[in-house]
Amino acid sequence: MGRPASTKKCQVCGWPGLVRNGTTSAGRQRWRCSSLGASTTKTRRDQIELSQFTQFISWVTGHDTQSSIDGTQTGRSFRKNIAWCWRIPIPAPPLTGEVHEQVFIDGTYLAYGWCLLVARSNTGLVVAWQWCHSENSAAYGKLLARIPPPLAVTTDGAGGALKAIKEHWPETTVQRCLLHVHRNNTRDLTQNPKTMAGKALLGLSRALLKVTSKTEAAKWATLLAAFHTEYSAYLKERTYARDNPLEAASRGKKPTGWWYTHERDRRVYHRLNRLYKAGDLFAYLTTAKQALERTTNPVESVNHQVKRVIKHHPGLSEDHLTCGIERVLHSYTHNPDTPKQILKAWHAAGEPTRRLIPKKPRTTTRLGPKQHDTGLSSEEGLYTRKGWAGRPLNNP
Repeated sequence: MGRPASTKKCQVCGWPGLVRNGTTSAGRQRWRCSSLGASTTKTRRDQIELSQFTQFISWVTGHDTQSSIDGTQTGRSFRKNIAWCWRIPIPAPPLTGEVHEQVFIDGTYLAYGWCLLVARSNTGLVVAWQWCHSENSAAYGKLLARIPPPLAVTTDGAGGALKAIKEHWPETTVQRCLLHVHRNNTRDLTQNPKTMAGKALLGLSRALLKVTSKTEAAKWATLLAAFHTEYSAYLKERTYARDNPLEAASRGKKPTGWWYTHERDRRVYHRLNRLYKAGDLFAYLTTAKQALERTTNPVESVNHQVKRVIKHHPGLSEDHLTCGIERVLHSYTHNPDTPKQILKAWHAAGEPTRRLIPKKPRTTTRLGPKQHDTGLSSEEGLYTRKGWAGRPLNNP
């Protein structure tokens, strides 16, 4: 029994039943009309779109250059093929309703004045992100409103984040990132403090990073209390403006004013004491049955991958940059859609265009004198004439 005839029709004569006739140099199937002898090929647009879109996602989330992909020196062919891919919307993180044990939130500043807030769970999944211009409470509120309140949240201590947590997640335990706490302490004390109190505080700050159990946390708290007992009078020492008028003038103090002499050491102690009393230092040991993460490193790693988009693809426009970053974030979400699923949903929705960032009109003001203009210049003798100059006199 022979092979059944094809249902394709000849594009020239309309004869049904085309037969296979090898392939083209590009690997496409060639069809031959048994009546007319004409050959034709059929292009599968869906397969071409899938191939181009898959290549686009691989490029924008990777480190390959455009020229290395299409084999040219400029990459112009690749840019032409993927130009339509920028219009496809990025799927939003799925709302699973899962209550996570721990969520890490952080913000990173990017090009074009943008700030990106990212929330990542302890399972390694990105659960939400929010574009903004600064790490304020309103932006963090938009981020937290999409996530069910977790058992604990870890943050670097940004004021906007703490305010939003208090408003949206009042029952959630806050764990301050210990690396950020130590970094703030080092900024005040330096790596080589000169005073004995400064050296003791630096030792306490370093020991904070090595606490792994409740017993060690209690010992650390005992050392902090012992420091206050020994250096309480030292931290209260004052410098009066009348004794150092030059520094008082630089500080904007009145002649009768004063300030704390060791304000940097004082700031570090009160920072550690305040966070300890609030329970933000060792919440990772007391919140869950097993120890939680004590830093924001899980979300910082996502921020690093976001920054790689700028590093490997310099020169992206504002809209293309945000698109590439959201593609990276989507790859970290729960069960991310495949390129085939994204294209299928895009076509089913009527091929909507991704929401673009509106461009603000820019007015350029040129500095210096005008070169070509319609105004009159007195230097060239071109100005409005007044009086009788140049008019003929009518003698009686």
